[in-house]
Amino acid sequence: MSRATKLLTQPNLFFKDMYKKRFQRPSTPTANTSQQKKVNAVTVKKEYSTQPNKSANAASKVTPSLIIDNMRLFTKISHLLHTGEGVRCAYQLEQWVGEFIASGEKFAILTRNIEMYKWAIQQYPYLDIVYAKAAIDVENMLNKLPYLKGIYYFSNTGNLIHTLRYNVYQHIFLGHGDSDKAASAHKYFRVYDEIWVAGQAHIDRFKNAKFNIGHLTFIKVGRPTLKQIVKKSVNNLNSPKNIKSLTYFPTWEGVYEENNYSSAHLSVVMLPEIQSRLECNIFAKYHPLTSSRDKTLATISDALSQSFIEKPFMLEIADKTVPVEKLIVNSDLFICDISAVVSECISSLCPIFIYIPADRNIVTSSSEMQYSDYAYEFSSIPQLMSLIETVLIEGNDYLAEARYKALDYLLSINETVNNEFINQLKRIGADNSLQENVREQITQ
Repeated sequence: MSRATKLLTQPNLFFKDMYKKRFQRPSTPTANTSQQKKVNAVTVKKEYSTQPNKSANAASKVTPSLIIDNMRLFTKISHLLHTGEGVRCAYQLEQWVGEFIASGEKFAILTRNIEMYKWAIQQYPYLDIVYAKAAIDVENMLNKLPYLKGIYYFSNTGNLIHTLRYNVYQHIFLGHGDSDKAASAHKYFRVYDEIWVAGQAHIDRFKNAKFNIGHLTFIKVGRPTLKQIVKKSVNNLNSPKNIKSLTYFPTWEGVYEENNYSSAHLSVVMLPEIQSRLECNIFAKYHPLTSSRDKTLATISDALSQSFIEKPFMLEIADKTVPVEKLIVNSDLFICDISAVVSECISSLCPIFIYIPADRNIVTSSSEMQYSDYAYEFSSIPQLMSLIETVLIEGNDYLAEARYKALDYLLSINETVNNEFINQLKRIGADNSLQENVREQITQ
């Protein structure tokens, strides 16, 4: 359309276009086009920089490999508790913390798992707790504890090598129980300076393990967490016992099936039948690692509760974090598997029934007393019910005297009652030769 035609047919559009061309001219182009491109690129870069930097944010969320916020460094801390496990094994730490507090000795806790660290600082906000992931982190932390003398271990984990390599400290194995499992006595224990055991039973397991233990040092410390139960049991040795409550302590299914000693798969049928026969209260505490390998046991607690649907008030399933001794003290009868809990139940001197799987070869660390010497063994529910009939209903508890002998053999009555654990802690804390070694390490 020509300009004349547009003026005659669409005068409004004609004058609008004329106004744009006259008064709204485009700005003069920049002479250096490449320079303008650079300016534009800088502008774009600045615009992007105002947006969240995803990679930077991700980096900021990475957990530091060393956390010392809850640790008082350069103080007179003499003892360090090493926990190399995850939070599912928090019970190992719980077993000993109270005893270290009661000793009055200055100590700290070294965690190697971040979830365990988070749990520990919530559980014990008033204690010195550090998280160190790698070997260099452990080294940096140890260099800031100039008075440290002893490091204590609850289990044999691979990350122990980061502390065991320091010769200037006493490395002491405490463990988290006392059982006849094969893991209780093997050659790895050679790495420790001292092995603190509950009683002679653990020492004998090493003697019978068929390897040289001549250089190992064993210290009997009893079982300090069971002190009050042991005293009560010994004082009431000849008192009549009425079965009002039964506590069930199954172990977990193990790393491999051949090491599976657990009776948990029987519990849903076994416990209601026992309750019906004895008319007693039932307490059950499944192992914290239950269903780690066998996922079909993940809902075992719910299944057990359902089996007591008509008598819910007769069953109590304890949380996995509840200390064993809190359940032992009010129990009159125990059903256990091959595990450390057997030696803890013996502290009550009450009858113990222990499950021994019949479909596999059971490999244990043998002491001079076998389970059959002081506990009633069973491999099936009918066999258990027959034993209950004989021992409890008919009153023929023929292992009663043997349990007292086992108590001293397993847990050392005198050492438990007379605070030998605390005495040994103070020995380590007062060892001036260890302190001199530390000073030499610092000055070199």
